[in-house]
Amino acid sequence: MNVYEDVLRSEDGSAIVEFVILAIPLFLPLVIYLTSIHQSATVQSDLLILARQSARAYVTSPSSDYVESRLNVVLDAFSQQVLSKQGILEVPSLTVSCESDPCLTPNSQVKVVATLMSPARSFSGILRFLAIPAQVFSASDVQVVDAWR
Repeated sequence: MNVYEDVLRSEDGSAIVEFVILAIPLFLPLVIYLTSIHQSATVQSDLLILARQSARAYVTSPSSDYVESRLNVVLDAFSQQVLSKQGILEVPSLTVSCESDPCLTPNSQVKVVATLMSPARSFSGILRFLAIPAQVFSASDVQVVDAWR
């Protein structure tokens, strides 16, 4: 036997080839799943921040005349600076509920709920069989109006 026949019959490196052939198809769905979970957790965390900041903007308004414009500024800034960087083009909706009427009564609670509807998404190419269903994300925060208003 010569050296070339020994190299061809050797099984050195076959474990690496088997690992690559078997492991990559098994790990790919796991990576896709974990990426989806991470993205959902990030959106949920960002909505909690939006709800908190919106509630703070609401309860610190000098009067009820400024409330809507302050909430719009917070929502626009959040959409442009946070969500658009993550590739989310949808704008969240804000729902405000007050414990008393008028809302800016001292010591009353104001609850803001931020909701985002994420549309269904699907991959293209060889991964076109995978799809992310439409999801509704929601977060809320409660703030108390200053007692010394």
